[in-house]
Amino acid sequence: MEEGWVTALLWLLFGGTHVGLTAKPVRERLVRGLGEAGFIVAYSVVAILTFSALAHYVALHRFDQPHASFWITIPPVRGALIGLSVAGFALFIAAVLVYPRFPMATFRHRVVPVRGIQQVTRHPFFSGIALWAAAHALLAPSTVTFVFFLGVIILAFVGGLHQDRRLIAEMGEPYRAYVAATSFWPFVAIVTRRQKVVWREQPWLGYAAGIAASLVLYQLHAHIFDRGGAYVIAFVSAGSIVAILNSRARAS
Repeated sequence: MEEGWVTALLWLLFGGTHVGLTAKPVRERLVRGLGEAGFIVAYSVVAILTFSALAHYVALHRFDQPHASFWITIPPVRGALIGLSVAGFALFIAAVLVYPRFPMATFRHRVVPVRGIQQVTRHPFFSGIALWAAAHALLAPSTVTFVFFLGVIILAFVGGLHQDRRLIAEMGEPYRAYVAATSFWPFVAIVTRRQKVVWREQPWLGYAAGIAASLVLYQLHAHIFDRGGAYVIAFVSAGSIVAILNSRARAS
């Protein structure tokens, strides 16, 4: 169990700094000292370093304490979980590509009319990665990988809630109304009739890019954590940097 506990502690380090540095008193103090752009840079560096430590440890110990997933023995369930993984990853990629349109976009917080992917979920980045991780947790072949993906789910959900609370405090009733009209989990607002999908507004190219990336990753699945997790670290870091730069460019 030692490797599982170390993985959990590394998750607490990454998740704690990821959420804690954006707590209002901490963020305001850092922004006063560093400026908005300086805070984003410092926050990104801390996130990349702590995530790199986590991913590297998981890469080195992912085969420790192996256990057989019950779900992988049932072909229809395994197929459904793979489909859930692809759908979640498609949401995640689409969110990165259209991130500047969101009310929570870095450098430019403003409430905008709900459209496109926000009709499906107001947090496609967080909810998409949570769905992707849930599928992987249920198929996890070891304790370390199970804890890793469980941590992804928890951080995604807590991160979304924390971001909502911070933006309600910052923007007040307009963002509160935005939260009331949308949902964290995909399609919940649609099922409860708070939203209606306008198909022509959906980021189909983003979804297609996410599905294509999932198919490529599926072919490389056995080697994704090779080289001490360098591929995972590079992909996540690059995605975060692209989203920030895209948001900065749109805000200029």
